[in-house]
Amino acid sequence: MDRLGVKYFAPLYLYTSDFHPRYIFIQCIDRVVIIDFTRRGPLLLAEIMSPASQEIGLDKFKIAITRDHLLLINPPNII
Repeated sequence: MDRLGVKYFAPLYLYTSDFHPRYIFIQCIDRVVIIDFTRRGPLLLAEIMSPASQEIGLDKFKIAITRDHLLLINPPNII
């Protein structure tokens, strides 16, 4: 992941989506990393950090992938 520019990588879950079949969404402790797999190899699309992903502790937020949105949800009231 360092080769892609990701300095801190602590994966918890890996998600795929029927809406975006080429992309891998990796939920880490404090961010979501989105990777596109091209013929030349993996390409970092985004590292997303938000207030929802900054709650202290493991497994505090969930993600939902829709056709047009990526939601980071941290119960009870942060989206």
